[in-house]
Amino acid sequence: MSAQEKDISKGPVQPQRHRIGLRRRVIDSAGLFSRGLAMGAADIVPGVSGGTIALISGVYERLIDALGSLSPAFLAPLFRGKVKESASRFFEMHWQVLIPLFAGVMIAVVAMSRVIPSLMEDHPGATYAFFFGLIAAAVWAPFARMKTRSATHVVVAVVAAVGAWLFVGLQPQGVDLRVVRHDAGAITVVYDAKIRSHADIEAMRDVGVSAIGAMPTRLAVVDEKGVLDELEAPFDEFEVIAFDDSDGLKEWAIESGEPLVVLEARRASVPWIFVCGVIAISAMILPGISGAFLLLFLGQYHAVLSSIHGVIDPVLAAVFGAEAAAPEMAPQSWLENATFLGVFNLGVLIGIVSFSRVVRWLLNHAHDATMAALTGLMIGALRQPAGEVVQAGAGAAENYWVVIGVSVAGGAALVTALNLLDSRLRSRRLSAS
Repeated sequence: MSAQEKDISKGPVQPQRHRIGLRRRVIDSAGLFSRGLAMGAADIVPGVSGGTIALISGVYERLIDALGSLSPAFLAPLFRGKVKESASRFFEMHWQVLIPLFAGVMIAVVAMSRVIPSLMEDHPGATYAFFFGLIAAAVWAPFARMKTRSATHVVVAVVAAVGAWLFVGLQPQGVDLRVVRHDAGAITVVYDAKIRSHADIEAMRDVGVSAIGAMPTRLAVVDEKGVLDELEAPFDEFEVIAFDDSDGLKEWAIESGEPLVVLEARRASVPWIFVCGVIAISAMILPGISGAFLLLFLGQYHAVLSSIHGVIDPVLAAVFGAEAAAPEMAPQSWLENATFLGVFNLGVLIGIVSFSRVVRWLLNHAHDATMAALTGLMIGALRQPAGEVVQAGAGAAENYWVVIGVSVAGGAALVTALNLLDSRLRSRRLSAS
């Protein structure tokens, strides 16, 4: 056979290989996108880490490597007029991993930032039981990735577990409030977010006294969880008016026309919300440490969620003509929300690029000790969902623990399925190479 005939005989093979390679890339991108959706949904939950989802879905080490590839070094040749060199360095970053993964994360954060907090408030037992099952079954993932196991690794895991256990026990008490509207002669204090505990009522009272100079006559609150019904001794100093949702409270406030002192959760200053972004995303990278819990602890969880919707909702309403909600009593402007969220995301970007390098170094130089620490972090983090399940079970219906058992089993089954799928995919990759 001549050389020309050989070339002709090989001709059809190349497009076929190209199609197979393209198909694999598309499947890989779809898998990364779906993992990103799961990570973004988990990042909304105080007590659950997106890093945990990345680990149990088999993408954690790829994520850390991809984040470690991010660098501003591509700008240096650009400033020297070397555009091709700059572009080459830019495209060397692992965009094929980062783009689909973080597209999924961002879409899930926006879409689920209303759904998951509502589930946590309306069905806390079942929701946290599901996440307990997820984390408990996922503990095996970093342990299985250890190449060697020793007494030192056990010590590392125990120390990490105790540290995580103690940390998640530091529950924030009450909400940090500020006055955003103070009408002349006001004797009624209004807070249109959901109260979560007796401490929130006390915080409203204290800020109201400071603003008015005397004890307020009444407090108007949103009490979806029945917090007021659980008080052993009601407040005698003032009247408390409770509404089932914030829209009902806003309509009452507008119809009554009386002067008000309106409160909202205190937002961090611009420098501090930047720091909060760095801290939160650094925690989200680590399985077992929840960035959302850290934001809750720092008092910025609800502020960040409200800023997300303060930016997204007006855009969606303008584009799709969505029905407007009840008017705000003291609304943040779109620019204020965008600035707050933008600075927070800048902190997220700096934190994720910086901390991912630390984690990558640890995985490269102390892989087994790092996996042991991650195992311990996940075990210690179980305190958060377990505590929520037990607390929600007080006075619950007779079938409560049946629902809890089913939810735990569902979460564990999902993780087990993901682990089996990851093992098969890794085996295929190894056999293909």
